[in-house]
Amino acid sequence: MLRSAIAALALAGFALPAFASYTFETAEPVSEKRVIAESVVWSCDGTVCTGDLKRKNPTVRVCKKIAKEVGQVTALRNATTELTAEELAECNTAAKK
Repeated sequence: MLRSAIAALALAGFALPAFASYTFETAEPVSEKRVIAESVVWSCDGTVCTGDLKRKNPTVRVCKKIAKEVGQVTALRNATTELTAEELAECNTAAKK
């Protein structure tokens, strides 16, 4: 019985969503200390904002949602990967003017 409970808890750990720390940078300083985009509260200081997303890799879709809130995005990354220059150009088509 104890082994079953341990196994169930171990499997439940795999089912939990993994959050990763992300950073985005903007061309102009962000006017607010907190920005909400992609259902995440981002903490901002100048042109750098950080937050935790429930995804493994940055995407253009997420970047576009951020750009709609803050303007031109110059970087979106986590600890292992970041958007390319081409992806950032596509992202910024949605940038707040």
